[in-house]
Amino acid sequence: PGHARSRALLVRGIGLAYLAAFLSLRWQIAGLLGTHGLAPARALLDSIDRSRGAHALLELPTLFWLGASDAALEQACAIGAAAAGCLVLGVLPFYAAAACFGLYLSLVNVGQRFLGYQWDALLLEAGFLALLLAPRGLRLGGWRRREPSPIGIFLARWLLFRLMFFSGYVKLASGDPVWRNLTALDYHYWTQPLPAWTSWYAARLPSLAQRASCAAMFAIELVLPFAIFSGRRARLIAFGGFVLLQAAIAATGNYGFFNLITAVLALSLLDDHDLARA
Repeated sequence: PGHARSRALLVRGIGLAYLAAFLSLRWQIAGLLGTHGLAPARALLDSIDRSRGAHALLELPTLFWLGASDAALEQACAIGAAAAGCLVLGVLPFYAAAACFGLYLSLVNVGQRFLGYQWDALLLEAGFLALLLAPRGLRLGGWRRREPSPIGIFLARWLLFRLMFFSGYVKLASGDPVWRNLTALDYHYWTQPLPAWTSWYAARLPSLAQRASCAAMFAIELVLPFAIFSGRRARLIAFGGFVLLQAAIAATGNYGFFNLITAVLALSLLDDHDLARA
């Protein structure tokens, strides 16, 4: 079975994550990185220019060397949101993906601690893969489109494997006993960075339910990733487990577009036969 349909969903989903990222940043960026913001981008660029000289651009590749005014920062977010909208709609997909990647990379490289999180790096890596998957035509999708690059599909699955497996591995490697004795969720819901209103209820689940949830999470994160490189049925089980886990995390906490982009990457496990049946 081919992957033309699943490629289209994957690329559109990456565009949706870009759209969430650019729009949310648009209303905050002046206060964070603007001239009078908490960590002005212009001050960072000036500092690197003084210390690195001719190598400054290689040290920090960003379009904001051309200007880092409040208006420039806000316009970059607005243009990025427009390009992400084109990617969601499947219009000029390759060029829209290239614009999104270049603009978000530029923002991350001047964003300092505000754009230095796991989901920012994940969006950039997934966005780079979109360049390998998006066709260079006017539209995305359609039955007459060529099949996507097998390398692009493989790399999307490899990214998903690394993300899921090492999410489980680092918990155990941390040495924190609450992960090993499966009691971490007794604390998680009220110590996570941004609890949601549902976190109040999730934290009050019985201890047995918390331990069972923790064990299920480890099974999804440490075992199911190996199904990514197995047969179709195994990949379908992995797809269901990954999406279910991300839905549960998103329902009980706020991690921005992190859960969205992870679920989108899981679409790489589907082929057109799976989508046709659905």
